[in-house]
Amino acid sequence: MKFETFTKTLEKLENTSSQNEMVDILAETFKNLCDDEIGEVCYLVLGEIGPGYEDVNLGLSEKTVQSAISLASGYDKAHVGEEIRNIGDIGEVASKMLKDSEKKFKRLLEEHKEPSVNDIYNGFRKIAFASGKGSQKVKTETLASMLLDADDMGRRYIARYANGKMRLGIGDMTVLNSLSVSFFGSKKEKKELEHAYNISSDIGLIARTLSSSGLRGVKEIKISLNRPIKAMLAQRVSEFQDIKEKIKSRDIAAEEKFDGERIQAHKDGNNIKLFSRRLTDITDQFPDLIEHIQKYVKVEKAILDGEVMAYDFQEELFGSFQILMQRRRKYGIKEYRKKIPVRYMLFDVLYVDCESFMHKSYPERRKKLETIVEGSKYISLANRRVSSDLDEIDDFFQECITKNLEGIVCKSCAEDSYYKAGGREWTWIKWKKEYLSELSDTLDLVIVGAFAGRGRRSGTYGALLCAAYNSDEDVFQTVCKLGTGFSDEQLANLPKTLEDAKVDKSPARVTVAKEMSPDFWFTPKYVVEVLGSEITKSPVHTCNWNKSEKQGLALRFPRFIRWREEKSPEQATSSNEILQMYKG
Repeated sequence: MKFETFTKTLEKLENTSSQNEMVDILAETFKNLCDDEIGEVCYLVLGEIGPGYEDVNLGLSEKTVQSAISLASGYDKAHVGEEIRNIGDIGEVASKMLKDSEKKFKRLLEEHKEPSVNDIYNGFRKIAFASGKGSQKVKTETLASMLLDADDMGRRYIARYANGKMRLGIGDMTVLNSLSVSFFGSKKEKKELEHAYNISSDIGLIARTLSSSGLRGVKEIKISLNRPIKAMLAQRVSEFQDIKEKIKSRDIAAEEKFDGERIQAHKDGNNIKLFSRRLTDITDQFPDLIEHIQKYVKVEKAILDGEVMAYDFQEELFGSFQILMQRRRKYGIKEYRKKIPVRYMLFDVLYVDCESFMHKSYPERRKKLETIVEGSKYISLANRRVSSDLDEIDDFFQECITKNLEGIVCKSCAEDSYYKAGGREWTWIKWKKEYLSELSDTLDLVIVGAFAGRGRRSGTYGALLCAAYNSDEDVFQTVCKLGTGFSDEQLANLPKTLEDAKVDKSPARVTVAKEMSPDFWFTPKYVVEVLGSEITKSPVHTCNWNKSEKQGLALRFPRFIRWREEKSPEQATSSNEILQMYKG
């Protein structure tokens, strides 16, 4: 497919405010792609240059993009910078400036072919992998060449993409729905595609396999080392007694619940990869953890699931999540390794020596985990208590609270207690100390809008519009206006913090009632943890909207707790969870 043709798809996606229309546009585009193009298109519409777990980025600063526009157009950098300040949209600037100077480079255009989608995709890959001496020159010249090759519309999207400003509002589930509609005429096979995606984390692989080998090929995709698996998640209940009702097995295993970072470790001999809950490669940030896995995990190949915690070895105390987050850095890693040591608390194993353990029961997986991990002060298994008596489970919960842990995760010991990638299942139920307060839990919500500040908050945002994720419809539904809990510094920095998510209109995957329309819109990107007093019915919020009653659900008296950088928008609290909390 010619890139010029593909840009027409991008323009349609940019201009629609309908989620269903977005799916139809993509589905129609997929019908016209070859096997070796469809994966690349999936990456591009998501603003990526490969699967998210690849530790690859373009490495282009705004100054580099400006230099490329300058090189391609013949205008000096100062003039390019001035145009960006005047126009705002770097894509529009690239399109305008190259068109204005067309007479200057018309001769050069004759030397170039009209680029295909793969030409542009491969150009971005070349930019991403350029490194070492002279790499900035390669990046600048490659981007300039791509801009020269493209037409006006193409230049707009190439420049935006290069500058990280591709804000189409498309999510992974949108792409999977579109693939199902394109190949099967409806969304009926989306669940099969989603399962394959949850165990491979590569949407391009799913698309290429579907195009070349059909649904049978997709069903044959297996878990593999160095490809992260989407984490299984726990459900929640509002009453402790409900745990026994929801978990059907006679025995329940209650494990410690930690306030750390969920990390999946892939061991292939001495080669270790670490992946965050967002499926990003964070191997370089925990060199100490690599050494400990090499030493204490006694099998050649394994995929392990656990939580990394900051730990004071002298006081034998776990540190807070905020302390641990100081380890997430590009620089000063050696210094902070000494300053903030960590422990890896394991609770599951998904793969051992070429055998998947995902379809084995929880007791089988735990037994295997105990045999392959040599416990140490650096790596150990989460403590647990197995019992059929809820009073014993409650005693264990109280012990966890006294150790300053978050609470417990109760797990089914039934034969069918499998590990379900990406699922939030009733075979796992979390019970946290926050559940003892008026509202049974904090919520992780996605920022989708903001309201202009007044008075003391003039010049910043007065409140944020926050939403829950409806996975059935792949949309974000509003649940509260958030304006309290921020420090003065956080409040003042909100416009800058959210700048890269700001868009001109309501994103297609966001549903907002007319009465709650914000002054500013954001594409779903940032997740915040919020505490409130209760869930109530609301005529102005769209979470779990009831058409006949013309009411949704809302969080009363919301208060900001912290940013949740480790969570993607789709990993936020779901609308189904909020409904369960409301029903009690």
